[in-house]
Amino acid sequence: MTERHVNPEDIDLYALGALDGQDKVSFEAHVRSCAECRRELLEAQQLTMLLGLAEAPLAPSPSVKGTLMRRVRAEKAEPVQRAVQDQPRRTSWSLRLTLASAFAALLLALAVSRLWKLDHLRQQEIAALQGQLQSAQAQAAQDAATIRTVNQVVGAPDTVQLALLQQPGGPPGQAHILFNARLGVVIYSGEVASAPADRSYQLWLVPSAGAPVNAGLVAANQSNQAVVVHLPPGLVAKAFAVTLEPHGGMPSPTGPKVLVGALNG
Repeated sequence: MTERHVNPEDIDLYALGALDGQDKVSFEAHVRSCAECRRELLEAQQLTMLLGLAEAPLAPSPSVKGTLMRRVRAEKAEPVQRAVQDQPRRTSWSLRLTLASAFAALLLALAVSRLWKLDHLRQQEIAALQGQLQSAQAQAAQDAATIRTVNQVVGAPDTVQLALLQQPGGPPGQAHILFNARLGVVIYSGEVASAPADRSYQLWLVPSAGAPVNAGLVAANQSNQAVVVHLPPGLVAKAFAVTLEPHGGMPSPTGPKVLVGALNG
């Protein structure tokens, strides 16, 4: 069940000291057990403090000083006394209006802050989805290219195939190779016992002349997903082999042969 949080408006009202009664009691009880709402309340309180510091101090009206001086000069004059008595009322209403304006401005600032955070989160989500879409499109394009290559090799009359067999004393396994020298493409599929954690299986093309050509790493279980390797076109191969090499592979074979297959002729 999804945890329910307090109303965002209650967070703003509590930060302003305007939440009371049972609403205040329920709010405080929830915040004590909810880290997310405590964080939201702290942000609202910090924003309230900043806005309070940003407010310019209220300067008294010049008429206040004059009124007070007249009261000193004519302390017993009743009309002046009434004027002095009325002044706090006018000041009180002015202060109330000022506080109401500040309260409205604070609520607006809190609302804008929350909208900005929501928009920022949405932008992050959109960027993440766009990245996933681009990765999926790139993978789809790569898979389509691989399928076209496999179909081209399988349908070519000059493609040869051979089996790679387990070697004496080596781990059990078997693999198959489709090789087209004209296209320079090797398709490997097969399965062999898992390699040790610090070792990798590596495929080699053994040419008619010269050193073996690295055809890349292969997984122990490559029976469901073939490996398509692109090599320089025109290589004349007499055999293919899989060797056990240090983790990550080597530029030339150093380990024991695990699977070997020779081309006829």
